Amino acid sequence: MQEIPRQTEFVEVRGRKVQWTRGGSGPDLIYLHSAGGETEWTSFHNRLAQHFTLHIPAHPGFALSTGLETIRDIQDMAWHYVDLFEQMGWCEVPVVGFSLGGWIALEMAILRPHLIARALLVAPAGVRVPEWPYAELFIDNLDALRRLLFYDPEHPAIPQALPTSLDDPRMLNWLRAREATARVGWNPYLHNPKLPDHLDRIRCPIRILWGREDRLIPPAYAQWLAERLPAAEAVQFESCGHMLPFEQEEAFCQQVTQFCR
Repeated sequence: MQEIPRQTEFVEVRGRKVQWTRGGSGPDLIYLHSAGGETEWTSFHNRLAQHFTLHIPAHPGFALSTGLETIRDIQDMAWHYVDLFEQMGWCEVPVVGFSLGGWIALEMAILRPHLIARALLVAPAGVRVPEWPYAELFIDNLDALRRLLFYDPEHPAIPQALPTSLDDPRMLNWLRAREATARVGWNPYLHNPKLPDHLDRIRCPIRILWGREDRLIPPAYAQWLAERLPAAEAVQFESCGHMLPFEQEEAFCQQVTQFCR
C-alpha cells in the first residue's frame, strides 16, 4: 500500500495549542482518537488517507496539545472541539470517534448538530448501565493492559497501539494521555450521567462498531446505543477486543470508507 505523505502543524484555539496531523486527499474526514492517544500516523490512518483528507487533532493534554488545565469535564472537551471545527471551517463533515473520541463526538453532536454530517463510532465511552460495568482502564501493568484491550494479546499491531516497555520512548506521551483521560473520565468514571437523556437529540446517521470480545466496555452497549439514537445501526466483530481499528484494520477501514463517503 502506498505510504501517504502527511504533515503535523499547530493551531491556536482559544489560547490552546492544538497539534493537528493531516494527510491524504479527497473529502475531509476528522478522526477523534481514543484515550490511548493514537495521534502518530498508524497503518490504519494511512489506509484511510487513501480515500480521504484525514485530519487527526490531538485532544488537550495529548501529544503536544496544550490547555488541559482549562478542561474540567467532558463538556469542556466537547466545546473545545466545537471551537476547533468552527475555526477550521469543518461543517457537516464525517467524523470517526474511537472510545474517548466517540464519546466526544456524541457530546458534540448534541451541542452543534450541524458540524457533524455522520459519525462512525468505535466502542464509544460516555454512558453507563449498572449491570454492564466498565473494566478498570487506569492500570499500570502494561501486560495486563494489553490483555484487557486486545482479544489477541500477541497481535502484531500492539506495538503501534501501546508502549511495549517502560523504556519505550512513547511512555511520556502515554502518561500524559492517562492524565488527560483522567481529567474528563475519572469521576464519574468514563461516562456523563446526563448524556443518555440527550441521545435522542442526535439526528445525524451513526454507525457503531464493537468487538464482541471487548473486555473494557461491554459490547452490549452497541445495541443499547443503537436503540436510543434516532439514526443509528450497530455492527459487531468476532474475535476482536476494544482495539478494533488495530485488530481488524482492513474491516474497520472498509466500514469507514463505505459509511463516511
